[in-house]
Amino acid sequence: MNVLMIDSPPLFVAGVADVLWKRDNNWHVWAAQHPEDIYRLRDSLPPGTLAAVTIEWDDHAAQVGWPKVLRDALGAVPWLFVVRTLCRQAIADALLTGAAGIVERHASADEFADALGRVAAGAIYVPASYGIGAQAERPHGQAGDERSFERLTPRQREVLRLLAEGKSNKQICRVLNVAEGTIKNHLYALFRQIGVSNRTEAALWLARHVAADASRAQSASFVDVHG
Repeated sequence: MNVLMIDSPPLFVAGVADVLWKRDNNWHVWAAQHPEDIYRLRDSLPPGTLAAVTIEWDDHAAQVGWPKVLRDALGAVPWLFVVRTLCRQAIADALLTGAAGIVERHASADEFADALGRVAAGAIYVPASYGIGAQAERPHGQAGDERSFERLTPRQREVLRLLAEGKSNKQICRVLNVAEGTIKNHLYALFRQIGVSNRTEAALWLARHVAADASRAQSASFVDVHG
């Protein structure tokens, strides 16, 4: 599996490459510092062989516009934000930008490898200490109810997914071809349903739901194959 690491110091790239190779010698790590590096790597690898990307996320990376570069060059290949300081706002910003996960720069080698493996497998990764699937981190009430998502209407689910992509109310209106007042009503209803009070909390809630579903699906697949 090929992993691309953007803007990471060479020593850090070498360390990650060593850890991944020791886990599975089919892992290969590439490095990039500039957008043109992405296109050169894309053209040099067989299609579909790049499994995940990490980005050292800071103000400079935001100015470069790496998310847009990655979407244009690599399509649906998932990326993982690497940050120096992790907090709930950083998690929300990462998810709303389109990242498949976020990990701290000083995370252990095993945690870093686990994060990469999870996003490469199609899951959303947030460090366990921030409550993905943990009852202690869920607000009391409906937000902790695993059936809350299923109780949303199909339109509310669409609105929630578009919101989590970072779209504004007006952009959601254009996508769904409805009035802005209708979107506001949907947001009010779904916020009450899942037990959150704003857009950031809603995006985090959806990330928890997707991560939990992915974990259950992977467990079920393991049982089907090995049971």
